[in-house]
Amino acid sequence: MRIRIPLIAAYCAALAGCATTPGISMNRESTAPCGSTDSMVPATLASVTPLAAATSPEPDAIEERARQAYATGRWDVAEAYYLQLARLQPKQADPWFQLGNLYTEQGRLDAAEWAYREALRYHDDVRSLHNLGLVQIRLGASALREAQKQLPPNDPTHQQTREFLQMLLEAMTQ
Repeated sequence: MRIRIPLIAAYCAALAGCATTPGISMNRESTAPCGSTDSMVPATLASVTPLAAATSPEPDAIEERARQAYATGRWDVAEAYYLQLARLQPKQADPWFQLGNLYTEQGRLDAAEWAYREALRYHDDVRSLHNLGLVQIRLGASALREAQKQLPPNDPTHQQTREFLQMLLEAMTQ
């Protein structure tokens, strides 16, 4: 029973998305505000322990549970397992790649971009580069849409933004 309470507290902190752990760097100067649907990865990487610490689980078992959670749509659980796997195997690219996929699926594009960059940091893999490019296109399209909304209609940049967005969207459908 004593092990369960700290595990539950750590798990809740990991799922909160706004908790921070001193000394964990995300290689970003700023992140999206708490509660944002596109917030960065929770900075609780060092404290994520969905499996009992006393059992000292094997990375293969953690990965299998992460895959099962992902496949069944339990994204919060899958995220916690992949973060734990990244902590246990800090120089492996695959947990970061899987996190990128998870975040992309959830629409958390800033977090997905960060995760794919972490994957590329540890292994120059064309799949990670491909997915990073797709995420960046989506982020770019979103930024252009927002700029178009905010620019006055008579501003020459408004028309240019509209044309860029139209070209981008057409290219994405080909």
